[in-house]
Order: sequence, then structure tokens, then C-alpha cells
Amino acid sequence: MRLISFIKKSSLILEEKSKMNYQISGTITSIFPSDINTDDIIPAWTLQESTNQKFFAKYAFENSDPQFIVRCSKEKNNIIIAGENFGCGSSREQAVYALQENNVIAVIAKSFSDIFYRNALNNGLVLITSLNTKDFANSQELEIDLLKRTINCNGKEIKFVISKSDADTFATGGKLNRVRNHLKQIIQKDKIITVKKIPQKTKPQTIVEKIISDHLGKNVFVGDFIKELPVDTLFFNEVIGPPVIKYFHQYFDELFKKNKMIPEVFNPKEIFLIPDHTVPSSSVSVSEGIDLMEAFAEKQGIKCYKEGDGIEHIVLMEDGFITPGKIILGTDSHTDTNGALNCLAFGIGTTDAAYALATGHLYDFTVPKTFRINLTGELHKGVYGKDLILFLIGMLGVDGTVKQVVEFGGFALKTLSMDARTTVANMAVEMGARTAIFESDEILQDYLSTYTKKVYKTYLPDKRCRYSKIIEVNLSELEPNIAFPHKPGNVTSVSKIKQFMEKTKGSKNTDCAEINSLKITDAFLGACTNGKYEDFLAAAIILKDKKIHPGVNFIVIPASRKIYNRLLTEGILKIFADAGANIESSNCGPCFGKHMGVVGKGAQIISSSNRNYIGRMGSKKAKIFLASPATVTASAVAGEITDPRNFL
Repeated sequence: MRLISFIKKSSLILEEKSKMNYQISGTITSIFPSDINTDDIIPAWTLQESTNQKFFAKYAFENSDPQFIVRCSKEKNNIIIAGENFGCGSSREQAVYALQENNVIAVIAKSFSDIFYRNALNNGLVLITSLNTKDFANSQELEIDLLKRTINCNGKEIKFVISKSDADTFATGGKLNRVRNHLKQIIQKDKIITVKKIPQKTKPQTIVEKIISDHLGKNVFVGDFIKELPVDTLFFNEVIGPPVIKYFHQYFDELFKKNKMIPEVFNPKEIFLIPDHTVPSSSVSVSEGIDLMEAFAEKQGIKCYKEGDGIEHIVLMEDGFITPGKIILGTDSHTDTNGALNCLAFGIGTTDAAYALATGHLYDFTVPKTFRINLTGELHKGVYGKDLILFLIGMLGVDGTVKQVVEFGGFALKTLSMDARTTVANMAVEMGARTAIFESDEILQDYLSTYTKKVYKTYLPDKRCRYSKIIEVNLSELEPNIAFPHKPGNVTSVSKIKQFMEKTKGSKNTDCAEINSLKITDAFLGACTNGKYEDFLAAAIILKDKKIHPGVNFIVIPASRKIYNRLLTEGILKIFADAGANIESSNCGPCFGKHMGVVGKGAQIISSSNRNYIGRMGSKKAKIFLASPATVTASAVAGEITDPRNFL
């Protein structure tokens, strides 16, 4: 009965969306700064509590702006004004629902996160990119014309740029009918898709351009618009999996039945369901979501992992399902982790996932620019891949590579292990990147020979290919780095940590919390970023024959069951147990504040995870520092943030 009710409600929403036109008007009720992230818009803990979009309305901006809902309730049509990089962070589509259910009809910002933009486009939340936001003020009435590409503000006309395709999609509330028509074509062709031979190249290509060209059977270059991008692999966690399954049935069951077919996914062998965020389950709603995934997997012939098998971005690599050259989509922004394996992998939202589940395609994709990073030198003892990516985020900023692919290469690439590469790739999204991708080399080849027997093609960029920018980073110049709350870009080297702390004194900026002490109450080693074997090995070297500080709660979670079992067999987990750490089964719980280590008011936690947004790991009154596993462990022993090299 719950599913029937959900489908009826969603159908009404689709009917309402279809009535949208090109002219909309509303009142400015909120003006936000740059880098508003999806954790700001909707807290992570809410995501699995309901598939009813109205549920998320009451939690909008709960941690960062409690008056948001009050302001929105006073107007029928609300408009938000913001700075750059609005909607950065997670791929959660619930952020869009939280705005729409508070009668937000448009957001005008200097720029948007790519995933958030796609999610809004699919749901008909109008997004306007305008470099001129200084003329806007609260309580102003605005009229937006998507066809004329103008905003009327107090009689002044402000122009903006939007493609005809996006304007049409916003005006009609999404692209569902188009996707249905494409699925109908696929069904009638019996899913046989022919890829033509690629003609001789006309100019040099980046890795991403080559991968996409091979999938389309024609040469493409940066800026090319692709209506239907074929994908190879698709995976879901239990946060987004349940609503994706429900949307799949709601959107496409009738079409399959009309063609006398049972509703089926595009390729069961390349679709994976992975319960990892809240396992073991912490609520009835989570348990029912996992049950739904398991039933769907059995019916469709899809592989569904067991609770505790591991985190999605780790287990698929371990089991050899991730290989070079693939186009991989996951319902999590840290899907970019897989780019370490020389493939194109990135996160998507719920609606895009439902479409891809049925058709095997991503719709309306523009070939992104590539930002090249050449690595030289070699990391010193006590400095790790996490320190490299924190350094880059601190240097480039959280929007430094927005909507671009970050391509890693250079002579020093051979000094980085695969575990280090996955850590770096994992956090590329924290500097605004669409994804990261690493050149293929012998280290990758050796890794793949252990994990897979599949046939694959590796990629290198052509000489003189077109990059948006090229920078060089000397690994030998890096120190251990720490990101201060509440932003991954608040990075300082450990040698300058006290000076950075002084700069925060008296801070009223919500992105940069005031820090008066380096003492910690909690520490976390784990997550898809740094829960791998080498991470635990580095931490164990520091921890051996020592005790966790009596004032610190140290939680450690291996990223997969295989890693857990290896650490157990080799006696490494015993080092953590003897030291007084809490060892948990593989899951994402503490990283997004759901369970197994939620921190309270006044806590200061140092974490090996990837985000330190306000309220990310629990209370909005807690403060989160990001660092390498070595720095996290050394700090857990010392009781305060410290240089791990003092323990080596």
C-alpha cells in the first residue's frame, strides 16, 4: 500500500510540473554566500527516513539557517539568491525536494555544482546562472523569462545565459517523456546498440575525450553536447537505492507492459546494490529500504551485497568490476574514487539514476574541460595521499576545478600506491571537480592483474591536447595537512597550525569556525576516503604499544569486509583493540552523522573522512577537522591535533 500511495502522489507531482511555463515570478526571501553545500540545505541523517518528498521540507537549512522555513512560509513563490558553487557537496536529490517543498521556485547564483544543477533540472527547480547578483535584495519581486533570458528587477532588466534545451526542460518540469521515448526505441530494437568505428582524429584528446569517443563511436571534444551518453556500470547504496527502484517502476512499468515485456533493467550484470551507509540498520525505514533492494535484486538478477561487505567505492574495485575505460555512475558524489582506475566515474542524483537504470544512458551531458595536475618529487615519511589532496583543495579552493575533470599524471605518479590514488580521486569533488582520472601506468596494471581477468583498454592523454589549466605539484615539498571546520578548503600545514588557529579567533564566518584549542574529544579512522588496508597499516605503526588518550573516543572502521578480515588475520586490528579503539564493521555511519559515532555539542573530532561541513557528523555545535589516518591516530594518542612524524 505504501508503494501505491507513493506512485499516486508522484504522478500528481509530475502532472503539476508539466503545467510550468517559461515565465515565473516570485519574491527574494533568502540571500546566501558562496559554497552553500547540500549538507547545509538538508542534513544527511534525514535522507533514509522517507521517500515522501514533503518530508524534507521541515528540515531545510536546519543546521545553518533555522529561519529559512519561516521566511518561505510567508510567500507563495520564493526565490533564493546565492554566490558561487551553490549546491556543492553530496549528490543527494533531497536537497532539491527540501527547497521545492518550501515553495522555492528558482535559485539565482553565480554558479552551481554540476550534480545539483542536473538534479534541479530533472525536477523543474529553475536555476539561473548570473554573474550579476549585487542588485538583488530581500523582499524584491522578480519576474524571470526563460525564453527572453531576462530577469526583471524593479524595472531593471538583467540578462542571463541559458541553453534552449535547459530552458525547455525547466519549463516543462523535466525530461521524463523524452526518456520514455528513448526506452521505447531501445525496447523495439531489442536493446541492440551498434557503435560505429571511430574515424581518424582531427586533433589531440584528453583521457576523458578518448573514453567518451570510444563509447559513442565518434570523436568528441570539450564542450560537445551529448544527448544520450551510454554508461557501462551503475550502482546504488541504500540511501538512494529505494527511491530509485520506486521511480523505475513508476516511470517505466507501463511502457514495458505495453510492449508485453516484464520491467527489466538495462544490464543486470553491470548494476550493483550496496547497503553501506547505515549498516547494520539503525531504523525501521532503513531496514525496509534494504529489504526493497534485496527483493528487487533477486527479481532482476542483480548483485546485491550483504550488509557489512563494505563501502560501495571500495568493494566494486576489490571484486574486479571497475576497469579502465568504463563510464561508471553511482548515486554518491564520491563515485569519483573510481577514477583512480583510469575510468570516467561520477555521481548522479535519484532521477538520473532511475533513467539510467532503465535505459543505460545519462541524458544531456556536455564533455567537460580537463584540469591537468603533473606530479613531481616524492612524499616524505609521514606524508600521505590525503595530505596531497588536502593541499590541493586548500590551494585551489572548494570551487577551484568546478565542473571540470581533474587529470593526474607526471613522473611522480609512480610513487603513489593505488590506495593513495583512490584517496586523492575520492576528494576531487571537494574542490568542485566533476570527477578525477589518473593516467594508466604499471602500478595500475599490477593492481588490476590481482583483482580482475576482464579485458579492458587503458588510456593516456595525447601530447598537446587541450587543458583548461596545467599545474605542477612537487610532492617532496608537502607536509601533513589539516582542514579546519567547517570547510574542506580551510587547510593548513601542521607546522603552521597554531598560526591558522589564531586567524580563526573571533570568526563570525560559518564556513570558518572559531577554534580556541587543538584538543580533541573524538577521532575517526575509516570512510571511503581512508578506510583501506594501507591506511590502517600507517595508523598501526603509530599506535603499536600505545594507548588512546583517556579523553578521546577513537572509532575505527575498515572500508570492506575483505580489508577487515585481512587486518584481523595479520593481527593489525589487535593493535587497535589493545590501544582502546572501538572497532566497527564496514559502513559509512560516522562520516555522515547517521550512527556508530555521532558526535554531540561541543565535540572536536579529527576524521580521515572527506567532509567537515557544519553538522556533518552530528551536532551543529561540534567541530570537525580532516586529516590523514596517521595524523588522526597520532592525535588520538596525544589528545590533541599533532604532527604524526613525531611518532615515526
